[in-house]
Amino acid sequence: MKKRFCVLAGLLIIPFLLPFSSQAQTDSVIVTGRIRNLTARMYREASLVSISRNNVLQASRELVRPAPLSVDGTFRVAMPLIYPQEEMYFNYGRISTAFLAAPGTLTLDLNADSLFSMAVPFKFGGVNAQVNQQFARYKAFEATYPDKPDTRKLSEQLATQDDVDAFNVLSTAYQGAFKKFGRMEQPFPLTTRWIMSNNAYNAAAFVYDKAFYENGKLPVSLDDSLRPPNNVILTAARASAMNRFATYATQQLTNDATRANGITVRALASLLERYGKSITTDERTRLRGYAQQNSARAADLRFFDELVKRSPDTLQRLVNYETLIQRSIRQYDSTAVDYLAAYWLTTTLPGLTLNFARLLYDYARPQIKDSKLAASLDELYSLEIKDSTRIRSAMQTLRKASTQTNALEISPGVFVTRNNSASGSALLDQIIDANRGKVIYLLLTSPGNEAGRQAALDAQRLRNTYSLRDFALVYVPMPDNDKALWPELATRYNLSGDHVLLTENQLMDAVSRFRANDEISAMVINRTGKVIKRNAPLPGALEEAAKIIEKGL
Repeated sequence: MKKRFCVLAGLLIIPFLLPFSSQAQTDSVIVTGRIRNLTARMYREASLVSISRNNVLQASRELVRPAPLSVDGTFRVAMPLIYPQEEMYFNYGRISTAFLAAPGTLTLDLNADSLFSMAVPFKFGGVNAQVNQQFARYKAFEATYPDKPDTRKLSEQLATQDDVDAFNVLSTAYQGAFKKFGRMEQPFPLTTRWIMSNNAYNAAAFVYDKAFYENGKLPVSLDDSLRPPNNVILTAARASAMNRFATYATQQLTNDATRANGITVRALASLLERYGKSITTDERTRLRGYAQQNSARAADLRFFDELVKRSPDTLQRLVNYETLIQRSIRQYDSTAVDYLAAYWLTTTLPGLTLNFARLLYDYARPQIKDSKLAASLDELYSLEIKDSTRIRSAMQTLRKASTQTNALEISPGVFVTRNNSASGSALLDQIIDANRGKVIYLLLTSPGNEAGRQAALDAQRLRNTYSLRDFALVYVPMPDNDKALWPELATRYNLSGDHVLLTENQLMDAVSRFRANDEISAMVINRTGKVIKRNAPLPGALEEAAKIIEKGL
């Protein structure tokens, strides 16, 4: 019997200020507008509007640019475009609307007196004005449409159906509201393409989720049809569906044992020649010979193995990446391979140091031939390295210090403690003693996976909840092969608090204090240094964690 599956619910939206590399700025739209009859109270409560857009490689982010409101309610913001038509979002307080942007100028006006009394309080002008106005009317209609798709019921209904039938049922369900709307007014062709595309991508995301959770393989013809070529419109639904495709494809490429697992001799020899450490002239000559012939004897494997051991972390990451690329080439067309290559890199970047991110980007970027995907990758890479000057300054401060540091501030609010000659338990005692009189939240986390990095970010919300006189946040990161990884991450994401950097041996000693059930774990200590709770709620469960903390306040 097939396993039941659940549709992934909401996506994590991470708004941030967005600098763009020159490579990514292929075009732009100027968004101007005015909130008429803006009161002084409204202005005090919200003096900014924001315009946001998507990146096809990372659906979990909305890329946001804020725009200050003038006292007369006017605003202006320039947004870059990668695709010819891009779905964007206007937000002011509790008011939001989607619109379709294209190169040129787009205007958006609304009246503060009717924000909550009119179904469509927005008036669009400039590029795509009629389409955006009609789309706003459609969304107002859809909000009151009684037969909207219920994802829970659809999951139950489709659990026993094959993938083709499931997609047909989903397509019919998602198109229902638009078909009814089309009987009320004639949609413009671009409005039709926009809405129909969104509905199709929503159905595609559902099908990819179903296949992933059932660990099933989609028919090739269906898989290809879920990713229509030459689509000029970028929307949140498209980004989400393409991310789901990448997750599904990664599972298929990783798990299919019938496919050759290794990379070619040519690829491995080229990687070793380019990225291997201390390669001699004779070794380089041998590698070029292997690359030219694309073959090697079993006896030659020892030669390759010895070269890999000189820089195992770097080469293992590159080999893993190249292996997935070569497997995908055997299964998908060039556009899909380009997408997967760019997607895999963007999902890896947040957990890399600046130097390794640059190395992997320089290796992968030339392989991506699709100009839109290349520009999308450039945009996300630019975001990951935007604080490189500040990060390098922090790392220089850490390098100049001795291996025994006590609350060394490498970046504002980021204090590092380390001592390779002390025990891990002693270092924890040192931090606890330094924070006596406060409730201490110790977070054991891992910089090498997304869950660990997210827990570290979530912990900042806890820190911001309490006065620094009463509360201390202490990070205990798992050691990584690259000692620079955690200090760089702490600086990049402004992880204010104490950071205890431990060696592998020190960690084993310290973990015994946590009695942790997982590599991501928390412990709460009261003002006198006694443990309130081991395996405490993680910071993502803010209310539950706060209840434990407040027992000690």
